[in-house]
Amino acid sequence: MSRGSLALVSVVGALFVAAPALADQAKSVTATGNGVERVVAKDRHSNSSIQAAVDAARKAGVTDAVSEAHEYALQYAQATGLTLGPVISVSDVQSNGIGYAYGGFGPYGPFGPFAPGQYCGIVSQPVFKVVRGKRKLQRVKHVHRCFVPSFESTTLTVTYSAA
Repeated sequence: MSRGSLALVSVVGALFVAAPALADQAKSVTATGNGVERVVAKDRHSNSSIQAAVDAARKAGVTDAVSEAHEYALQYAQATGLTLGPVISVSDVQSNGIGYAYGGFGPYGPFGPFAPGQYCGIVSQPVFKVVRGKRKLQRVKHVHRCFVPSFESTTLTVTYSAA
């Protein structure tokens, strides 16, 4: 047998062996769920308190996210005539910087307004004075502020086996 024929036989044999594995992989249902929880900080002026509240809200949202994903997966399975099996995998969907963290879809994404995990810091605040009917900038003062996000979102993708 020539080397080319031997390679062709090997490839065809490998495809026959891999075909059942590919068929099993195709019998799965994947759905994404979202859990949104209110952030309640014990001390609205403490970065560590705000960070702890954000982490607690994120963890509390996991149950809701898995539950919602399961509901969607059941709908998808029923619509396609499949029966939902056990969970194969769960993954969290990482934000691209746009999303819940500062009161819903805020300007800071999931990181905080000052840096990742930093919800307190120094902001510039303009001070105006009305001169001859027009507002004129007098100065800019720097003040310490903390921003507490209203909600935290947890998004999970769950893959179930299906038959």
